Amino acid sequence: MLEIRGLRKKLENFTLCVDDLEIYSGEYFVFLGLSGAGKTTLLEIIAGFRRVDEGRIFLDGVDITNAPVNERSIVLCHGRYLFPHMSVEANIGYGVGGGREERKKRVREVAEMLGIEHLLKRKPGTLSMGEQQRVALARAIAVNPKVVLLDEPLNSLDRLTHESLIIELRRIHRETGTTFVHVTHDFMEAVSLAERMAILREGRIEQCGRVEEILRNPKNVFVASFVGVKNLLEGRIVRENGKVVFESGGLKVELDHLSCLEGNSGKAFVGIRPEDVLIVSNSNCRFGRLTFEARVVDVYPSSLSTTRVELDVDGIRLLSDIVSSKAAMMKLKKGDIVKCCVTSAVPLPPPTDRIAKLGDVA
Repeated sequence: MLEIRGLRKKLENFTLCVDDLEIYSGEYFVFLGLSGAGKTTLLEIIAGFRRVDEGRIFLDGVDITNAPVNERSIVLCHGRYLFPHMSVEANIGYGVGGGREERKKRVREVAEMLGIEHLLKRKPGTLSMGEQQRVALARAIAVNPKVVLLDEPLNSLDRLTHESLIIELRRIHRETGTTFVHVTHDFMEAVSLAERMAILREGRIEQCGRVEEILRNPKNVFVASFVGVKNLLEGRIVRENGKVVFESGGLKVELDHLSCLEGNSGKAFVGIRPEDVLIVSNSNCRFGRLTFEARVVDVYPSSLSTTRVELDVDGIRLLSDIVSSKAAMMKLKKGDIVKCCVTSAVPLPPPTDRIAKLGDVA
């Protein structure tokens, strides 16, 4: 539906480059990246507020690279773009075609869909941040665009409002079938919403694909760090008793594919998600994986439902996330010696000059 080909835009510190990207009709697509990665600039280019230096943008096969903003059927949505002197009702109805009654009917329909019909007579300045975001989204949907662009729509919201708006966005996307393109620096927000995502770093797409694909097969150390792979380890990959094993000091982790041996000699890198480091109560891992002993360094909550356990394996720091109820039953404490296994580990290419070091994520 939305195609970007050979896009180049010179920015202050780097050049935004998108060589070949397709966003499908009706999908929820997320650009994920650190602040200053070029996410908002890319949205502004798609919406028509900025011009490209090179490249083309197509919508349903039509070249819209130089089309005026009002002829693109694309709406950039953000609470800060509301007209402060107009009522919520007038803001939502701005740009809606038809006669007065028809316009009022459409505004009412969209307001009811987002649960903001009680706000119609108020001014944006009297609304909370969450209410402003809902009004902005209502105004975007009211004109029946082909694409809605969401620029950090959940930024600066309290946790409860943030969670409720994620649920609202999922529901509205499902009910309208409109293509949503969303930018954020929040990994969990992206995972909660996206069907596919692209991870941006300094104006370039490091990896693009379905969420589960990126989570389980990050392309490099930067992507792995960004999507929550907290254990980034250096060692070597060997064949042992018919298995492919990553070893680093006293730590041995079985890998899933013989292909991991291809091109791997000498140093190797792997990424391990904390939830894939299991603390087992007996000498065997029920997944049939290699086990190893570790010393508990610290235990603390990592979320409302999980506990993080910092482990030491012969000088190697390893993080494990386990369900808090299980942690309570195990009565883990500093200094305990526990048996562990790793259920999944991802081989990664060595960091390049551009991705200079392990864990290069703020």
